[in-house]
Amino acid sequence: MMHIFFSMTLRQTMATTLEHIPMELFYEIFIYFQYHEVFNIFSSLNSRFAAIINNMSIMPVYLGLNRMNIAVTEFYYAYLSRSNISCRLISLCVSDTLAIDNGLWLAEHISTFTNLRHLSLIDIKRSSFELILNSLSPIKSLIMFSVRFSTIHCAAETFLGVPESAYYEQIFHLFPSLHVCHLLFRPYIDSTLDSQFVLPLGKVHMFIETKLLNLQSLAIGCSPEFLSYLFKYLPQLEQLKYTHTDCWLPPEHPLRHDKNKQITPINKYLAPNLHRLNIKWSNSLINLETINELFTRDVLYSLTNFTLLANIVDSVVIRNLVLMLSNQCLYSFDVKWTERIKVSAPNTNEILSTIFQNMRGSAPIELELSLKTYVYYVRAVTIPRMDKSLCLDCYLSKNIVHG
Repeated sequence: MMHIFFSMTLRQTMATTLEHIPMELFYEIFIYFQYHEVFNIFSSLNSRFAAIINNMSIMPVYLGLNRMNIAVTEFYYAYLSRSNISCRLISLCVSDTLAIDNGLWLAEHISTFTNLRHLSLIDIKRSSFELILNSLSPIKSLIMFSVRFSTIHCAAETFLGVPESAYYEQIFHLFPSLHVCHLLFRPYIDSTLDSQFVLPLGKVHMFIETKLLNLQSLAIGCSPEFLSYLFKYLPQLEQLKYTHTDCWLPPEHPLRHDKNKQITPINKYLAPNLHRLNIKWSNSLINLETINELFTRDVLYSLTNFTLLANIVDSVVIRNLVLMLSNQCLYSFDVKWTERIKVSAPNTNEILSTIFQNMRGSAPIELELSLKTYVYYVRAVTIPRMDKSLCLDCYLSKNIVHG
């Protein structure tokens, strides 16, 4: 009893200080801050924290995001240029959204980041993007690569005239170990293609030669023709987020409206591991045949998760699509369509009842019905809704009663 009391008393008198907290806990705390904040706060605190900061693997660096000012940007330029730091950088996100030319700086220094594992590029102009690719030799450590453009920035327009998949072969060659890849280029085609690129004879996109044998997740915006071609080079793909586009060709190009274009449907042979599929198809009407031309029934049946955001022909499309999915598949959709009617004041209960019958399934749905003269507009969304925001103008316009 005496021994137990003595031990308890001793523990009670021992004060816990920062020196007693293990380094692993600090690393867990640091991830909630940006790297320059951790560096400025802790590196000069005492010798122990200086050692922690200097010896830990570099935290993710976000260059050009969150209204980053010039002083912080210059800190990263100087700090990441140090040889003992650049070789330890593992995750980097670079943005030119605020019109600071971070892409040009990255092109000059990316070859020093020899252990980089994650690289994200946001609103990088074409000139800087091409410099980045051309300055590299293959980086086998990189497992995640992302290119995307915000809606408020004009960087995507600097890719004017670039044909579909122009950079894919170079990207696949430079980053052969990718597990996750987001290639969200947008088509900006005017009257001609850029003379820097020459399309293969009779093809609507550039060729690819390199397979990504480890790629598991892909987000891409492209034409159906290119998507079906691409699957031959992604044998391990498990998750696809696909945004539909038309062919990346000028309006008068003879192949743009070629009625003989053949799309090879993506079957289980091409996509043996595909289990999660997200389709966004909003620039044209979609029907069931449209989906079956791109994905065969055996692929759809093997999915465990399916999402559709589209303008569809009618509610029957969703009814037949759900029937092609397995009972174990978790599905969600956000679809819109328009139907014309013969009377100016239709029976809304009858309309809603018909729609609900057509769309009946395991997932509950929410309907938005807008009536106008001889036409009604419908939006059907599974619950819980995928969008969590509210547009006040849209809400008010939908709730105005027209006399």
